[in-house]
Amino acid sequence: MSRAPVKWDDLRVFLEVARQGSVHAAAKRLRLDHSTVCRRVGKLESILSVKLLNRTRKGVTVRADAHDLLKHIENMDVHANALEDAIVRGSAGASQLVRVATMEGLASQYVARRLSLLAQFDSSVRLELVSIPQTVDLSRKEADIFLSFFNPRAPGLTSKRTASVAMHLYCSPAYLRRRGMPGALADLIEHDFVGYIDELLAIDAVRWLDDLVQTPRMVFHSNSILAQCNAAIEGLGIVMLPTFVAAGVAGLQRLFPDASVQRDVWLSVRTEQTHLPRIKAVTKFLTHIFEHDRAFLLGQSAVLDQAAE
Repeated sequence: MSRAPVKWDDLRVFLEVARQGSVHAAAKRLRLDHSTVCRRVGKLESILSVKLLNRTRKGVTVRADAHDLLKHIENMDVHANALEDAIVRGSAGASQLVRVATMEGLASQYVARRLSLLAQFDSSVRLELVSIPQTVDLSRKEADIFLSFFNPRAPGLTSKRTASVAMHLYCSPAYLRRRGMPGALADLIEHDFVGYIDELLAIDAVRWLDDLVQTPRMVFHSNSILAQCNAAIEGLGIVMLPTFVAAGVAGLQRLFPDASVQRDVWLSVRTEQTHLPRIKAVTKFLTHIFEHDRAFLLGQSAVLDQAAE
């Protein structure tokens, strides 16, 4: 009696459970109900006559003897994604949508302000801008392009350093009237700060305040950099902001203009997508604006030049 064929849909469900470490999370990701995910994994285990997962109270893990199978499925997923890209590329009237994922401040306070220039590179491309506070997995098509303050160094990605940005300390006149102007960086130990919620930080690169001020006295935390900015405007404390967030904000002034922290901006794309015209157009657009706005991003110019031709 012949064995039932293995279906790609069942392999894909197992792959997502392995990636998520949770049946519930995989079901949510795949938009399936919990019982369907369990049934498909169970079916796959029955067909292959092998136990694939260890189930614990904390979630699920892939059994050691299933790791080789998982690697094959991961390779199949890469090829499936490449095939999908090829089909889309060859279709008449194919979608020219590109999703770019990055941190909140970079998305809303910089890239969004430059979107009118995208048409210079390809007028048919539409861009989705996703603000996300953690690492994005491009291999799972969470986005097409990832802009980050670190090099992801992940297999299957092509990443390049495309810019540097500076962060400075800012506060409001109301704060200075209440607490006084710090005369030197050493005086900051006596001042109040607003910043990120430490335990919610998924990206170490945004711990930029720690690079300049040791053990700052925190009076307000938020995972939103815009909330931090607004709290500083209201005089709660001193905040460290990228120049593209603070530029032009009424009610904030820069402290210690020569004291800054810098981060590189990395642009990452799935290697098999680098040749796609829509990806190339957005990559060229992003590279262009970062190069044109170099002085602004480093805090050497306070105004974003609108004529970035």
